[in-house]
Amino acid sequence: KKTNEDVYVLFISDIHVGSKNFLEKNFNRFIEWLSGNDCDEKQKIFLKKVKYLFVVGDTIEGIGVYPGQEKNLIIKDVRKQYEILAEFYKKIPEYITIIQCAGQHDAVRVAEPQPPVGENFAKVLYEIENLYIVSNPSLIEIESGNCFKNGNKCEDGIKILMYHGASMHGIINEIEELRLSNAHSTPAKVIKHMLLRRNLAPTHGLTTYIPGDDFMLIKEIPDIITTGDLHKTDIDSYNNILIVANSCWQSITDFEEKMGNLPDPCKVPILNLRTGEIKVLDFSDDFIEGENVGIEKYRLSIFFKTCSGLIEIKTVISSSLVFWFMGLDVS
Repeated sequence: KKTNEDVYVLFISDIHVGSKNFLEKNFNRFIEWLSGNDCDEKQKIFLKKVKYLFVVGDTIEGIGVYPGQEKNLIIKDVRKQYEILAEFYKKIPEYITIIQCAGQHDAVRVAEPQPPVGENFAKVLYEIENLYIVSNPSLIEIESGNCFKNGNKCEDGIKILMYHGASMHGIINEIEELRLSNAHSTPAKVIKHMLLRRNLAPTHGLTTYIPGDDFMLIKEIPDIITTGDLHKTDIDSYNNILIVANSCWQSITDFEEKMGNLPDPCKVPILNLRTGEIKVLDFSDDFIEGENVGIEKYRLSIFFKTCSGLIEIKTVISSSLVFWFMGLDVS
């Protein structure tokens, strides 16, 4: 399944606004590039084809997430952290749809599924017309009615499953293959185990969850699954499902150093929905040469698979964008 024209999707996560380790200069460089500032005409034409930006949790550093966190904060007010995030979002062109879910550092409950970030803490985000704030996890359908398979037009679009990834640490610890191979550095391996078990949090007791129906079950087969949390970019595929694990915008923290986890910051996967080709843009300091953005290309044979059936709640936002909130009525 693919689109008939070039349509580009960007994936980011773990911005951590408010942290003393937030790489603000690099993130601003990404936003300025996305806005077309200091770009030549060829780049500006390319940027007009970018239609979606997925932000997969931990948009802010938050407060009280772990003991002693205050010493790592430069902004100690959650609302002000979201205000700064909103200023970045406002620079993004309105023709780009931004879809944001929560993570453990956002101002929501720890238990999963997590609801969308609320207006009580992030009212400024709700004033941005091209921003949609969704639950964690969420299944998003894009380009509905604009996709083709084997030359025939499809009624449904491309389904993207967003999950920040709090369960991945527990999965790594419980599966010997992952534990011994240091899968914190290769998150796509962990995601494959989620898909194999058709559950985003298959390890009972290691992830805080809401009792009742298991909304972490993967009831609908996605075309793409995208995660964050481990601060590592990793691209792979499993049974024709594209796996996109995202980078971060935060330098190494004391906790990561203690755990031996080395982040891979400032990387932005960009997917062409027509060709299935995915590239990784690098906005880190050591990859910038003059005004050019470094590009590392991954070539995968990805064939988007037609899906059928629906999850419980369906909210049509526009003719080409449909949200399935994972068991959470946010209307």
